[in-house]
Order: sequence, then C-alpha cells, then structure tokens
Amino acid sequence: MVINSEYMRQLLLERERFDNPPDYTVKTTGVGIARFVIHCNNDVDEVLNLAKRILVIVNYNSEPVWPSFEEWLKILPDKFINNCAKELTKEELKEQKIQWDNLTYEQRLEEAKKDQAWTLSDWLGWLEPDAREWFWWNAHKFDGEIENTHFLIEVTALDDPFPSGALKWLFKACGAIDVISTDDI
Repeated sequence: MVINSEYMRQLLLERERFDNPPDYTVKTTGVGIARFVIHCNNDVDEVLNLAKRILVIVNYNSEPVWPSFEEWLKILPDKFINNCAKELTKEELKEQKIQWDNLTYEQRLEEAKKDQAWTLSDWLGWLEPDAREWFWWNAHKFDGEIENTHFLIEVTALDDPFPSGALKWLFKACGAIDVISTDDI
C-alpha cells in the first residue's frame, strides 16, 4: 500500500496535536474542522482517553506498513475490540450479501439508517491510508451540568463532506451513548 504525501503530512501533524492541542488561532490543515458532540454516561474522561489512545495506536502503526488484522488484535485495547461486532465468516458474508441484494431501495435506505455495531475489520478499513479522510484536531470538555456526560471532539477533514461513520463508531465502541455532528444540531 502506497502512502501519499498528504496522508503522511496529516499523520505527522496529528501526532503533534495529540500532545500539543492547537489553540483557536491555528489554521486548519485540511479543508476545515468538523465538530462532534460526544454523549457519555458520566464517564467522559474514560471514553475520551480510550478513543485518543486508540487513535495514537492507529497513527503510530499506520506506516511504513499497515498491520495485519491479527496484529491489530494484539495492539488495540480489548475494551474497544470487545465492543465491535463479531467478524462474519465467508458463508455469513455471502448470506448477508444475498439478503441485501433482495432488499428494495426503500428497505436498503432503512437498513442504512440503523445504528449498528461495526466489525473491527470494517472500522480498520476506513482508517487505512487510502481511505482515511479525518484526523484528530482537539477535544474540549464542558463545564457545568454536562461536564461529566458530554464533550466536543474536533477533527480536520481532507474533504467536505467526509464519511464520519468510523469516527462515530470509535467513540461508541469506547463507551459513548451517542455521537452527533454539530452540523446536525
């Protein structure tokens, strides 16, 4: 897998931001900042720290060679892995495709709206260098009544709009109740 120069640049900038969050005067490195409100069950620090830890692991293991699925199983936290949906066998995948192909367009739209758990392999597929379109920018905790139940995550995106399903699943698999784009609020 060839890693393009923009991806590599974003990966290195993301590493800097893990330890040194940018202040509001720093210009974004992608096409802009996307913000998501993460709703938790009184465990903001736990969810935020686990998600950030996973992204650090993905970042530092993304190059020079993308790890095998078996290697990811060894280096990603068990809590995250255990919250992912079980991997399907080839036979189950084949049956799932047949079922999908038999759905009407309207039924497919309804299925796509369902908030279902992702398999680890599906999630990793969206973090691979040729698919990933967002990178960690910053996180902000709230004060007051929602300080233990909500926080804001910011990512810089390479495209607008960008597929955010893997980002949302990251936080849900880390224990979040819901992840909402501020564009939807």
